[in-house]
Amino acid sequence: MAPFQELYNAYFKRVYAYVFVRVKDAALAEDLCAGAWRKACEKFASYDETKGVFAQWIFTIARNEINMYRRLYWVRHFFSLTDTEDVLPVQDKTPLRQAEEDELKRRLLLALDKLSTKERDVISLKFYSGLNNRQIAAVTGMSESNVGTVAHRAVEKMRRDMEDL
Repeated sequence: MAPFQELYNAYFKRVYAYVFVRVKDAALAEDLCAGAWRKACEKFASYDETKGVFAQWIFTIARNEINMYRRLYWVRHFFSLTDTEDVLPVQDKTPLRQAEEDELKRRLLLALDKLSTKERDVISLKFYSGLNNRQIAAVTGMSESNVGTVAHRAVEKMRRDMEDL
């Protein structure tokens, strides 16, 4: 088994992308991601690779962090300081290209918002975290065929919604 640092380096960006897509707030995604990695580090000695690959394990931890945050949200954030959403970091691009990408991201986030929680979870695990259907099934507790069906229907729904925007 690889040392924890190697696994962290290999999976950090994918875990962060998954968390960011689920919460749509860069600072919150960083906090939740840090919490997931802290728990993974603390429990790494108990990780059993015979029960599943590391990706399934770390994404399950990240998913649980998100779910716990949402359950406790009203307690920790009783008074909202802002109603704006952070967007993905901007890179050096022409203003026109940046505007086009920003518009595409805006439409994508709106389409994601229209999905159910289950659909959004499957989409973010599949496309933002790079897990396959079998790994997603292990993380979510769904059957592998159900993961494929939910992913296909969600993508079609998003495609239609993005065309309408």
